[in-house]
Amino acid sequence: MPQPNDSELVTRALRNDERAFRDLIQRHHAIAYAAVRSVLGDRDEVQDVMQMVYLKAYQGLASFRGAARFSTWLYQIARREALDVSSKRRIETVDVETVDIAAGGHQAADAATHERSEREWIASALAELDEAYRTAIEVRYMAEKSYEEIAEIMGLPAGTVKTYVHRGKAEMKKILSRPAWRSGAAGERKP
Repeated sequence: MPQPNDSELVTRALRNDERAFRDLIQRHHAIAYAAVRSVLGDRDEVQDVMQMVYLKAYQGLASFRGAARFSTWLYQIARREALDVSSKRRIETVDVETVDIAAGGHQAADAATHERSEREWIASALAELDEAYRTAIEVRYMAEKSYEEIAEIMGLPAGTVKTYVHRGKAEMKKILSRPAWRSGAAGERKP
């Protein structure tokens, strides 16, 4: 029996067919996960945000008009939710005199801060890419999918996906080599 297309699954999900919605989510999980992971990085935080993505997709399913692919629509929800969570992160202030830092503790904190800065820097550069290139790169490297899997997710030939990844990487190299990006520490780089 042939698999129903996304449009059929959306129609069934709108009629309260939970299995149809679950099938949609399973089919497009990788692309949504890649969008969230590329922004947040922390796997625990990503899992929490993914639950919100699925909830928002379910609640907003009636607004899906089919002008874009369902995968693109879900990807946009996931990316917006991840960016929203990222922008709400707050650095907690702690009285320095009440903190007992073990030997090497500050080095671990510095490393975590540096890693987060690098991730945010890369996410900012990715945001400048054409949407198709960004999606292909995120699904390839963040969700660790093969070109064939990405082709299926994006509804494109595998050769086109390879081209998108190649061109996206070339664009990233150009973006990251601009003088404004090269100057300063990773956390201070601005587009």
